Amino acid sequence: MRWGYIRGAGGKPPTSLDLPTFTHTNSIICGSSGSGKSYGILYLIGNLLQSDPDTILYICDFKNSEDFEFLKGYPYYFSGNDSYEGIMKFYQKFCDARIQGRNKVRHLLIIEEYPALISYMSTLDKQNKTKRAGDILSAVSEILMLGRGISFGIWLVCQRPSASLFEGGARDNAMVILNYGRMSKEQKSILFSGEEISDRVYKPGEGVILADGYPIYDNFCTPRIRNPIDWKKNIKHELMKHCNR
Repeated sequence: MRWGYIRGAGGKPPTSLDLPTFTHTNSIICGSSGSGKSYGILYLIGNLLQSDPDTILYICDFKNSEDFEFLKGYPYYFSGNDSYEGIMKFYQKFCDARIQGRNKVRHLLIIEEYPALISYMSTLDKQNKTKRAGDILSAVSEILMLGRGISFGIWLVCQRPSASLFEGGARDNAMVILNYGRMSKEQKSILFSGEEISDRVYKPGEGVILADGYPIYDNFCTPRIRNPIDWKKNIKHELMKHCNR
């Protein structure tokens, strides 16, 4: 699967960054507002479905953004407060696959604005004496640690990650960490601890990526989607073909 491109130095042409989907199952994707993060997610989803069109994709868009409105009608798209239901349905699929001990089809859960979702659910839990935030944290932690062997993965999308959101060090099970835009020193230490990263200015769609088995790249970029409308149509078309599985 193509994640994007590494810009060449000294006028050299960029090279593509292709990562195998069966090994790089879990990802943390970060970036502040305006960094190109949502655009990058669309690019990645499209490329994922081109490389592995049988993927069963669950998308939980807590912020209910316009970027994913085109997925309305797709049964594995959950927005707003329904994100909890989507995560729990995905977790049940994961548990069923673990019991069976096998799974031939890749399953991927994308959670948009993961920290905001946990914060909101925590507030509701205090008001209603429920434990939905804990349910999500536990489910995500278990899938991150045990999902790779049965082709279940998660992409956690954040403006800014926090160690408190990843129980038992589960964050270490992310095979890809991608940050769009500039980072503070604190963010660098959280995402790329011990790595040498230059202090540079990033345009939208540019950033730093670290994948298992690869060096860190601080010159990563997502290319422009030439026809976003057709790109979204193709994504939904591929997803709808397998939505009844």
